[in-house]
Amino acid sequence: MNKSITQDIQNEKQVSESIKRFFHRFHVSSALKQSNAYKKKGIPVIEVFQYLFLLIFSNRSMYRT
Repeated sequence: MNKSITQDIQNEKQVSESIKRFFHRFHVSSALKQSNAYKKKGIPVIEVFQYLFLLIFSNRSMYRT
């Protein structure tokens, strides 16, 4: 059972790094700024979008995390 949990964590880290590279490569943060996607305080919008992408590609829900 520990082996599958470790594999899940490693897979999630790989997906997270891939998402970060994608966001950086395609300048998603500047696209969000140009589309007026921002917050006044708290967690930055780019981190919220990265989290949502991570949920989609790791096949999880917000409830499970």
